[in-house]
This record gives sequence, C-alpha cells and structure tokens, in this order.
Amino acid sequence: MTLFVKKYQSKNRKNNSFGKTYARTTMIGTIGIEEMADLLSEMCTVTRHDIIAVLSALGPTMSRQLQQSKRVQLPYLGTFKLGVTTKGEENEEDFDVKHNVKNVHVNFHPETTINAQGKWENSLTRGVIVGELPKNLKEVTANSGNSGTGGSGGDNQTSPDQPDVERP
Repeated sequence: MTLFVKKYQSKNRKNNSFGKTYARTTMIGTIGIEEMADLLSEMCTVTRHDIIAVLSALGPTMSRQLQQSKRVQLPYLGTFKLGVTTKGEENEEDFDVKHNVKNVHVNFHPETTINAQGKWENSLTRGVIVGELPKNLKEVTANSGNSGTGGSGGDNQTSPDQPDVERP
C-alpha cells in the first residue's frame, strides 16, 4: 500500500519556507461504511449488517462519552478526547469559561508501541510506504463529490509509460 504525496511550492512570502518545495499527502478516494463493513466481515465472523449497525452507533456513542469529559480508547486504533482553544486573560479572576473558550475540538492519539529497534511507532502508520502520486492517478478534492474508492474522474489504471502502482 502506498500513501501518495504531491509536491507543492510554498507561496508564503512572510516565511523562510517561501519558494521551497514540500510534499503533502493526497487522497485518491474515500471509503464509506458499506465498504468498511465488507472489508471487516472478511477478517472476522461478524456479518456485514452487524458491522454496519455497530459502526453506525459508534459515532453518537463516542460523542456522548467525549462530551462527558471521558477519553474513548479503541484498541489497535487510539484514544480520542475533547480539547478546547481559549483566549487568555492576565488575571485569573477575569477568565470566564463562556467568554474565553473559543472552540472545542477532538484530539486523537494513535495507539503506540515500541518496536524492535526501541523506537515508538503507531499502529496506523506502521509499515507505510510513501510515494509520489503518479500522473495517471487523480487526487480527490473535498469538492469532487466522490464517495467511492476510485479517483475523481478519468481512469485510475496505470498506462504503459507509467510505473505499476499498487492501488489502495
């Protein structure tokens, strides 16, 4: 499996990074609950319909638990918790939760282990191979409306002049 990246050049004139080339990840598709259920049912004895039922209930259940100031830990995945962005005050007595809390967001910490070399690694990135997005594959943008596993139009097959790429 390959995590695809695309090169881009920094356009921020106010930063030392201006003009430098960097990479950012690019997605070639989106997998939905139906496809996830199919893949999961191949790995265990639970039926596709039971998996869909459980995955459908997971979001609302996690939301309730997170909003009760609890961490939600999912084995082999990681831990979720809510965090806040706040505006600071010089004096503690001037800090008001309703006024100073600007945003609530989700923090995710992937499950990590120590590998044979003594380094931390997480289960979601273990074994990842990073490669540049081949020119014959299309990235999926947020506006493309693609809900399948393929690209955003065109065909995602390799052409004779492109290297073979393992399709995710």
